[in-house]
Amino acid sequence: MTLRRRLAVLATALLTAPFIVAVLPASPASAHGWITNPPSRQDQCATRSVADCGSIQYEPQSVEAPKGSRSCSGGTGFTVLDNNNHGWRVASIGSSASFTWRNTAMHRTLNWQYYVDGNLHQTFSGNAAQPPQTVTHNVTGLPGGRHTVLGVWNIYDTPMAFYACVDVNVGGGGSQPPPPPPPPPACGAAWSPSAVYTNGMTVSHRGRAWTAQWWTQGEEPGTTGEWGVWRDKGAC
Repeated sequence: MTLRRRLAVLATALLTAPFIVAVLPASPASAHGWITNPPSRQDQCATRSVADCGSIQYEPQSVEAPKGSRSCSGGTGFTVLDNNNHGWRVASIGSSASFTWRNTAMHRTLNWQYYVDGNLHQTFSGNAAQPPQTVTHNVTGLPGGRHTVLGVWNIYDTPMAFYACVDVNVGGGGSQPPPPPPPPPACGAAWSPSAVYTNGMTVSHRGRAWTAQWWTQGEEPGTTGEWGVWRDKGAC
């Protein structure tokens, strides 16, 4: 190829390059995330704490659908997330609890919304900013009892949102130890051969409790027989 020919080809390439850039479609911005704590349904699938989840176990961050859904799957093909009888683990939490999102691709955020059994409970603004890789919200005033909390991450400049359901028991006492059993009844003071006892007084003697039936002094509990002054009340 002659020098003149090479220069002509180069000039043609420079003139057509802006047109090629203009007609190429822009790459869509991506955003992906899901609730990891308390473990959402898709997180339980990803960690294999719940089995038979299908493909969602490999991509828990991908429950993406148009805004406005109130289902755990958002209306995607991950319909297993909508099955309330799939054996989901229930987290015991208080009326105020932290919900943490893990984001694998950050995108400008409109807001995060939390629904309790389908009813909007609390909203956190995203300020049209890109979130960090981990986002935590303190959701307050949760009603007591067993509920499904739906977290929705609404993207700012697209019609899409991400969905994650968490099964909780609010105030279920899962973190509180059971109360200790009540102590056994007191046996009273140790029996003394020099003390005077009257009807109804209780003493302890050789690991057992004894109650006097009438006035007595010097009569050792356990030696007076069935019809004696001392009535055996049992071990103490």
